Parts: sequence; C-alpha cells; structure tokens
Amino acid sequence: MIYTIDEGQLLRVWSVISSFARIRKIEDSLVQSEILTNAHMLLTAFVLNLVPLGSSDLPSTNPDRIVMFDA
Repeated sequence: MIYTIDEGQLLRVWSVISSFARIRKIEDSLVQSEILTNAHMLLTAFVLNLVPLGSSDLPSTNPDRIVMFDA
C-alpha cells in the first residue's frame, strides 16, 4: 500500500531517529527511559496518522511537500 506523509510527520520521524543518538550519550537509565517513551509516542502517532493514497485520490496539499513510500 502507498502512503503519503507531510513535512510534520517527517519531522517527527527525524526526531525519533535523533533521540536514539542522544540515548547513546546518556548514562542515566531514567533519562533514557523518558527519551524512549517519547520516541514511542511519536512513532505511534506517526503510524496512526498514515493515510493510504488510493488510486483515485489526489493529495490535498502541495505535491512538492508530499513524500511517498511503499510499505
């Protein structure tokens, strides 16, 4: 199925990826847990907000801002 994501969703995914880099530098397990919990919430929201792009549907936003991927 093909999905579209906007820049806001892409920024959330980037935030999660950068969180993993921060975790490596932090030794406090409580802080690591907080970062992982936040990353988990961002990824869950990302997945729940994915909208399938149907064959007859057109993106409602500027096509230059749409990122498409096949999952």
